[in-house]
Amino acid sequence: MKFIDSYIKNLKSETTWFEKIESSGLGIRVMPSGNKSWFYRFSMNGKRQKMSLGKYPGIGLKQARELHTEAMCLKEQGINPVEHAQLVKLKVENTFDKLVVSWYENYAVKHRKQARPIKYQIDSDLIPLLGHMELDKIQTKDIAAALDKIVQRGAPIHANRILSTIKQVFNYAVSRGSLQHNPAINIRTRDIGGVEKPRERVLSSDEVKTIWNFLESELCEMSESARMAIKIIILTGVRTGEIRLAQWHQFNFEQSLWTIPPEHSKGAITVKIHLSELTKEILIKHKQTNDSLFVIPGITTDAPLSKDALPRAIKRIQKRVGIPEWTAHDLRRTFATQLGERLNIDPVVIEKCLGHKMPKIMATYNKNEMLPQRQEALDKWSTLIKELIYEPCEVA
Repeated sequence: MKFIDSYIKNLKSETTWFEKIESSGLGIRVMPSGNKSWFYRFSMNGKRQKMSLGKYPGIGLKQARELHTEAMCLKEQGINPVEHAQLVKLKVENTFDKLVVSWYENYAVKHRKQARPIKYQIDSDLIPLLGHMELDKIQTKDIAAALDKIVQRGAPIHANRILSTIKQVFNYAVSRGSLQHNPAINIRTRDIGGVEKPRERVLSSDEVKTIWNFLESELCEMSESARMAIKIIILTGVRTGEIRLAQWHQFNFEQSLWTIPPEHSKGAITVKIHLSELTKEILIKHKQTNDSLFVIPGITTDAPLSKDALPRAIKRIQKRVGIPEWTAHDLRRTFATQLGERLNIDPVVIEKCLGHKMPKIMATYNKNEMLPQRQEALDKWSTLIKELIYEPCEVA
């Protein structure tokens, strides 16, 4: 007997299951329920064996024959097709992406106070860089190469954070018996992102003025999105991720309020940012030529600006205007420092402006969001920036 499509299609169920089989060993089983499934029956080393090839009609006759042919070829090479299929399945299931998701769901979510930043690491770096690799084939050099890519995009400190997470993930695998040793154990942060020293860079008023004026000049060849993102960071002190992922529905221009959702904030809390008149003016002007859901769209309007776009843009500014090395986070530090030193804003108000998660004891007893005080602080800062950038140049 040799199967044809119409024969398989017209096989009717009976009170008990039955099988039909070709001389080559390709067979089909029909259950009382009417469900049909393919199999390959063969003998190897004197033992009769049976290999499942999938369910009909999801697997049609043509595909069943292809699977059957592959299995016969393995058998002719002395390879047991059943054991081979099990090994392939094990390799697919034993990849880094499966491990890191298991670690996140079974450990990080339960034991980390803030699991969301870890999820961001997994989605943006860990899976894209290592996810496809089989666990038993990942070597120290593979991990180092992945971390080097992060360093090369200008994020050495982030590379150190990723290394820390990778070590924890592999320790989890060792403890569960999935690996014999941790391939990341001997990689040191000083060999990747370098020894971390707390940054204390605070830009001077003249440096802020120079950067702003460059962003508005014809010499600046950056995209309008990147220009505006840097201006908004200067005016509000938000993190790069908060402005990069911002969507227009988060902004209420009538109430002069930007509400950052927990999934976009580092502390996994809702952050409210007052919009000064200058900030609103910049945003509204940008919105008139922006049909994207994202305030800062990337190359395509359906996606936000890539996370390495701003660091690249800032490096270009450094080269063009000659200001010593600075980062977007230095703008945030400058914002906080100037609020305190120049405008005499209360430290608690500054913490609220920065969207910092308050210490537990303080958060328990002080639910006051201090919106009026934050509004006053941001309006004063905006006025200072306005005076700074429109300050007339001295004539010699």
